[in-house]
Amino acid sequence: MLDVTRFLLKQGLSFRGHDELSNSLNRGNFLELLQWYSKRNEEVSKVVNQNAPGNNQMISPAIQKDLTRACAYEITLSIIEDIGNNIFSLMVDESRDISVKEQMRVVLRYVNKRGQVIERFLAIVHVSDTSSRSLKDAIDALFVKHGLSLSRLRGQGYDGTSNMRGEFNGLKSLILQENPYASRRRRQVITNLHYYRVEVFYQVVDSVIQEIVFQKLTQNCLVDPNFSGIEDLGSFAQKIVETLKNQAYPLVYRLIEMTLVLPVVTASVERVFSAMKTIKTYLRNIMGDEWMNDSLVVYIEKDIFSTIENEQILQYFQKMKSCKMQLSHLSYLRIT
Repeated sequence: MLDVTRFLLKQGLSFRGHDELSNSLNRGNFLELLQWYSKRNEEVSKVVNQNAPGNNQMISPAIQKDLTRACAYEITLSIIEDIGNNIFSLMVDESRDISVKEQMRVVLRYVNKRGQVIERFLAIVHVSDTSSRSLKDAIDALFVKHGLSLSRLRGQGYDGTSNMRGEFNGLKSLILQENPYASRRRRQVITNLHYYRVEVFYQVVDSVIQEIVFQKLTQNCLVDPNFSGIEDLGSFAQKIVETLKNQAYPLVYRLIEMTLVLPVVTASVERVFSAMKTIKTYLRNIMGDEWMNDSLVVYIEKDIFSTIENEQILQYFQKMKSCKMQLSHLSYLRIT
């Protein structure tokens, strides 16, 4: 069952058929592929379809959705663990799906432990109200669900051509009220003494120190053959991590990291929209929000999905309430 599920999710194909009765000529992709698989693998044939217990066929739509949810969960968990305690940026866009439901797409941008700039799809959330407050509440709920802290947010990116520009500007303001470091500093009422001491003197001292350290790092890198041919900041960051110079110059690397996480364009968010049109089509226009989100997570983050073993997915699946029996280890077999 899991191998069939993995194949359909990876290809962005539908699971259900219009007529899934046993005498139907086309019972849908999931049942038809499972039938095809069992005919070519005798061990699988012994435990599925007519050879499975009548009340434990494990082929119901609920089981299909639970398997998909388990796949999406493991992918999202991998993303959250990859971010760790690092800072990140938030990229958001909104559009209607084929069933005219408002969907908010959320992508995170961060620098991973290898110094690589990564953009990952976190979730798509249905919002019945597109006001800035409702969008903010949806993001708060999403962050709580995945254990993300708004305090580590360092940038915000929104589609500037969207007809939601006003709402997005309001959303940005609401986030800045909680975290002034999420793209700009919050204006404060301060005294002249505080201004010249903190805003001028301390900043000048910090700038001088940072410039000295940065010059030392630059000179160090110029004589290092590992840094020859570096043409952009992203490649520079990766080399710094590879050569462990990020440990020798942590503050400088932190500045580079903060620069790299700032969103420049929202192309990744636009790609989510293209994927949504593949997953939720005219013929699948009644699919639920959670079902669509889980399918999108797997379809978009295929590179992560390919690294996740069946064992991980099945362990989470077994904990779900709807699971009444344990899947056989035959489920670990891959389609060849």
